[in-house]
Amino acid sequence: MTYAEMLQQIIDESQLSLRQIAGRCAGLNLNITPSYISQLKNGKLPPPSEEVSLTLAKACGSKNQAQLVFQGYLEKAPSLVKEYMLASSSVNKALLESLCNLSGNDSFKEMEASLKQLDILATLDLSSKFLDPESGGSLNNLVRDIITACGGPVEADVHGDQMTLFLSDNSMNPLIPIHSFVYIMPTKTELLKDRDVIAFYPDNRRTPTLRRYFKIRGKILLVPEDKDYETFFYDSIDEIQYLGKVLSYKVDL
Repeated sequence: MTYAEMLQQIIDESQLSLRQIAGRCAGLNLNITPSYISQLKNGKLPPPSEEVSLTLAKACGSKNQAQLVFQGYLEKAPSLVKEYMLASSSVNKALLESLCNLSGNDSFKEMEASLKQLDILATLDLSSKFLDPESGGSLNNLVRDIITACGGPVEADVHGDQMTLFLSDNSMNPLIPIHSFVYIMPTKTELLKDRDVIAFYPDNRRTPTLRRYFKIRGKILLVPEDKDYETFFYDSIDEIQYLGKVLSYKVDL
């Protein structure tokens, strides 16, 4: 992923206009114009300074601040350094894919495409957790980290049957902010009550989704907090792959 593509993704996830982002940057003591941001995200200008990249990521509320700064450095680095870093990243990704495949985890196929999209820093972080003996890394923990990084639910070690889900969209904002780690407990569907927040795979999709649950005249209505996102209607909850009820969340600052 290029710097421009990464910045575009950060902007898309923020759901802010370029004018709003420029205003937030001004509040962080950086005066830039919407036009300048547009040229950066469209690749018409080279990556800016560390200060500009960091402020843009902060203004968008992104947790990928270090990744954006690093990508800017990488694209301005000498060719020899750039080629070395890209080659190292490819080796690390091949290592991660092989380890996940060896684990026998059923989610490997869904993770494989996401692994290929990881940036250099994320790849290095995941592989170093497994290779560093002082980190207490294990194959199972590595697979769990990769599933979480790819947006999938994982079983939590310390909470029995509880699962953890990384929320990658604004559909439940402001109730549950984007980039939250959401804790989900599998429960019987007959115990669900109106306004409970549930996690599920809608329409056989492979990306978990959160919505408020309502049962109206025997029909199931699954509603987002942000009305710009999709509302789902079903004749029965059996029509979706239900994961569980949301218990709590935390934002990793």
